[in-house]
Amino acid sequence: MNHINSLVGFLGGSKMLRRFGLYLVLALFGSVATASAAVVNDVDIATGWTNGTGPVGGHFAVDTVNGGIEIALRASLRTIGPITPVGNVYTAPVGTSGGLALWNFDFSINPGQLLNPVSRLTITGPNGFTFFNAILIPDNTPTGGPFYQNSENLGFPFLSAAIGGFDPNLVGTYKFDLALFSSDNRTTVADVNIVVNTAAVPGPVVGAGLPGVMMALAGLVAWRRRKAQTA
Repeated sequence: MNHINSLVGFLGGSKMLRRFGLYLVLALFGSVATASAAVVNDVDIATGWTNGTGPVGGHFAVDTVNGGIEIALRASLRTIGPITPVGNVYTAPVGTSGGLALWNFDFSINPGQLLNPVSRLTITGPNGFTFFNAILIPDNTPTGGPFYQNSENLGFPFLSAAIGGFDPNLVGTYKFDLALFSSDNRTTVADVNIVVNTAAVPGPVVGAGLPGVMMALAGLVAWRRRKAQTA
């Protein structure tokens, strides 16, 4: 703090000028502190992915901090595997399977040497947003830590209701932000975010090839017969 006071004092001048100088110095120091964290997109996580059956790693947005701290987010296709992003943006298909969306969001939290960590996972959709401590989800893996991983679906009732309603069949944009705090719940240690855009995926052409041509011809013949009967 003495260094900051010295720099502000060096500016001299009016009280307003000194205040402006203080804001400028704090902004510069804040930028340096933030730069100590390294956010990288479309990579694997150091802990490996352990959640689910037949886990598949990779394609995470990851923030790594000194002390073994690592937090990560990604989107994945349910029962298939991760979606390859462009930067931190993932494109997922609309639609349902078993009453849930075709895609999940996955998170991994490794607090490393951080004692009594607190996380905040913020989810923002077209109809609203919610946030909660993802570390406290009961079925995180591995059971009991030392890190926390899970794959969740916005079609789960508790998540859908929390963001004001989720329709897996509609095109939309969903933002996920995962932050890790020190035990005082005020100092942000790591932060990573992703965007998931849902999009309609063109289906295959029904009846393509010779069978399709035959079906089209049969339909045409039937239509002409009906037209002749009504003429």
